Amino acid sequence: MYDQPKIIGIGGGSGSGKTTLAKAIVERLDNRALLISHDRYYFHMPCGNYDIPEALDTRTMISHMQALQDNQSVELPIYDEINSQPLSKTERVLPQPVILVEGIFVLSLPEILEVLDYKIFVNTPSSKRLERRLTRDSTEKLRSPESIINEWHENVMPTHNALVEHGANKADLQVSGEKNVSNTAEAVIKQLNLNYAPT
Repeated sequence: MYDQPKIIGIGGGSGSGKTTLAKAIVERLDNRALLISHDRYYFHMPCGNYDIPEALDTRTMISHMQALQDNQSVELPIYDEINSQPLSKTERVLPQPVILVEGIFVLSLPEILEVLDYKIFVNTPSSKRLERRLTRDSTEKLRSPESIINEWHENVMPTHNALVEHGANKADLQVSGEKNVSNTAEAVIKQLNLNYAPT
């Protein structure tokens, strides 16, 4: 058994590349890292706005982070993104030496920041982020480009400007979401000394 896991938060705007970076880090750390996405904790929102903190069950996510920090297993929720609703089934995960937590609000909400040991913000221009969101939502969520663009201007950018982008000020490290993700992942692992996480 290892000592208390190191919890690393990765924040950034929608489409910034934070999930891609988190997955790249986990892949390189083999079986010593666990990824938790804040997106797993979405409620069903009849109003249709999922780009606000109230759309997420952050309290439950924090309780899971703390349980993992205490070397306890947890049941992570599974969210159906196509139908925008949580499923009744869960995924049981075990604590690992490194726990990555990613999401647009991960560096913006004080209650999450309190649990993090290290904070990374992914900087990517809004034009590139919109391009990625168009590609992702049209293929994964089967949405029309018009609806994606409308949501971007009505919900995504107002929240980004008011809340998400300020997470950069809380970060211990800022990285570019436009650079080669493999190189960025390697640089993060080296800078945080994650190859030598407690064992």
